[in-house]
Amino acid sequence: MKTTLKEKKALVVVSDSMAMAISFVVAILLGHQAHFTFGLPFDYLAGFATLSLTALFFFVLFDLYSPHKISQRFLQQAIPLGTGLLAGSILSAVVFFFLRNTVPRAVFIIFYVSAFTFILLFRYIINERMVASIKWKAILVGNGKRSAEMAQLIHSRPYLRTTIEGYISQGDERRVTDNQLPCLGNNIDDLVSIVVERGIDQVIVAEITLDDTLLKLLLECMQKKIKVSDFRKVIEEITGKVPIDHLNDNWFILALSTSDKRYFWYTKRFFDILLSCIGICLALPLFPFAALLVKLDSQGPIFYSQMRMGRGSKPFRVWKLRTMTDGADRNNVHWTTNNDSRITRVGRIIRKTRLDEVPQLINILKGEMSLIGPRPEALSLVEMYTREISYYPERHLAAPGITGWAQINYPYGNSIEDTRQKLMYDFYYIKNRCFTLDLVIFLKTIKIVLTGKGAM
Repeated sequence: MKTTLKEKKALVVVSDSMAMAISFVVAILLGHQAHFTFGLPFDYLAGFATLSLTALFFFVLFDLYSPHKISQRFLQQAIPLGTGLLAGSILSAVVFFFLRNTVPRAVFIIFYVSAFTFILLFRYIINERMVASIKWKAILVGNGKRSAEMAQLIHSRPYLRTTIEGYISQGDERRVTDNQLPCLGNNIDDLVSIVVERGIDQVIVAEITLDDTLLKLLLECMQKKIKVSDFRKVIEEITGKVPIDHLNDNWFILALSTSDKRYFWYTKRFFDILLSCIGICLALPLFPFAALLVKLDSQGPIFYSQMRMGRGSKPFRVWKLRTMTDGADRNNVHWTTNNDSRITRVGRIIRKTRLDEVPQLINILKGEMSLIGPRPEALSLVEMYTREISYYPERHLAAPGITGWAQINYPYGNSIEDTRQKLMYDFYYIKNRCFTLDLVIFLKTIKIVLTGKGAM
């Protein structure tokens, strides 16, 4: 069976979970002093949950489920997996100490040794025996230049294990590119015969709109169990962002209204309130000291406020700890650059810890923001971006957030092009938002906060 990227990631997550379950049974069997019974592992379910969840937590933090990491060779995966399990063991020990929820020491040690062994073994089997032998053969249909760009994107990622055989154009269109992508024909009516003759697994359609003739041919390919994909969807799956240069108004209607998100929003709002309350309680002891340092370091107020654009293009006032000199944006300058002279000495430290963002938790409790979503921008910047970037206002379909998909995938932006790139990530989040994606963003944000990555 041909596996897709999502299926492969899901398969690896399941195999890691199975490996840890087997490892726990082995650890109980070898390390527990009492006579082994079938029900003995169930007596330590809470302990097993702690051991496995902490390991999975660090696997996500170390990007061990990224497609290019999953496809790495045995030895390339050994070090990060071992590091993740070691970090998980330390966190588990802390949890056991405070909650008194423990497993025998021998079981603890044997679990991590066997988990390392079984996880590597299962990943080896998946990569070398189940996936390595699977190769996709694809062709592109439509615009020649766009097809060449798609071929370059796919061929630059060997882990996709996909070979582009060539492209079929409509009419007499010719490719304007240096990429050596063979043209398989200029008659779209030959699509089905070419697919059958060449043993094609996937047809990627590089057209914005489809006429009736092409639609019928694509349906015929699907009846022959050939996967048919829109090129925008392929770009989205590979890069984690939506190609805004190839969108039209119909995309927003078709892509953003295909599912009912009510229950997701109820769950999201619950966790927004819960985590905001926890964050405020954790930051409260540090906040007076941070506020005092801000006041002593430079003249001006402790807090900084600004009007930002919210969901439905509704403005709201956001509050932060002041990290710049007073009046730094008096001339309507909002972009922050590397080594920005407006940032104070204390401000640089506060920005690295993200403590300046804590007052925004109040905005979350008020419902003006969410913990995860597109970054809220200043009104003057929104006005400029709306003029310069197509479909920019559509990002306000979702509530803005303190962190988001764009923030964890793209560095701090200070140009129109940076904003365009981040908008592609924002649209990916708006289209694919779900509890799992929010969890991944939350975990990777923790990594960024701990490492100080991306702060200015």
